[in-house]
Amino acid sequence: MTNVNTLPRRELGVEFGDLAAQIEEHSYPLTSEELVAEFGEHVLELPNGTESVREILESVGAETYESPTEAQQALFNMVDSRAIGRKYYSDRTPPALGESRNHQSLSF
Repeated sequence: MTNVNTLPRRELGVEFGDLAAQIEEHSYPLTSEELVAEFGEHVLELPNGTESVREILESVGAETYESPTEAQQALFNMVDSRAIGRKYYSDRTPPALGESRNHQSLSF
């Protein structure tokens, strides 16, 4: 049976890999210091590089996470700009010089 509370392994461009399950299985509450001590060397894959849990949380003060979701959300909130695909990209602005877009209308 699948646990509906399982954290995603990949979300918003961040690949958690095995860390998602490890965060899920850890006991809570968990402090940011404990999170770094336990998982600090784990490396997250980002669209434009990698970053360790230690690097992500190095500037976080003393925080306490009450659930796996809160711990994962803290990592999302603090992840480096390398998690962003194309910086400053918007599909709502006109194409940049030399860029073409194929627009398809959606009909319902």
